[in-house]
Amino acid sequence: MDLQRIDLKALLDAPRSVSLDSLLAIFGRWRNDKGHPAKWVDLADYAHMSRGAGVVIVGKQGIFGVTRFDPGLGLYYSGRGEYEGSSAERVLETFRRHLSLTAALVGEPEYPAALKTLAGSWELAINDRLDFPNNGETDRLLRPSIEAALDKLFGPGGYEMVQDGDHQRRYGFSIQANSTDLSQLLHTAESAAA
Repeated sequence: MDLQRIDLKALLDAPRSVSLDSLLAIFGRWRNDKGHPAKWVDLADYAHMSRGAGVVIVGKQGIFGVTRFDPGLGLYYSGRGEYEGSSAERVLETFRRHLSLTAALVGEPEYPAALKTLAGSWELAINDRLDFPNNGETDRLLRPSIEAALDKLFGPGGYEMVQDGDHQRRYGFSIQANSTDLSQLLHTAESAAA
């Protein structure tokens, strides 16, 4: 199993109509950071769409931004490779990358105060329907690794997972976790990934 395409979204408590314009200035600065591990190459503004990609920055390692895709507004990270280790380690690394970028974004002076992260509400999906279709075999192969990663991050019993049952969609879960402290989650993810 070469799990390389993992999507993760932390839902936000904000009105759908919130302006994302200030993210363009932030991501514009980020894109000029040639030494960043994500290897930023572009940014995109789809904020005018009511249910779209929002504002994202694109790198060779992944995509990060605020999206409006269902189930709602959220901070989104799509890992596009450069993963190593077990499947559980790769899921943990996706959380680490997401949380690290989230901490950096929230720390920017222009970050919209109306975007409040719900650190206990996550969407996780494997964005590879060819190698990991949403079926029983994929679930048998990946669920133990996903649960092992979540156990390290949130603690055993510290979360609930609901699998997306639509076999036409990507293999993934809605996750409700007890932990709501982003900085503590980042510390746990960094420790677990080390």
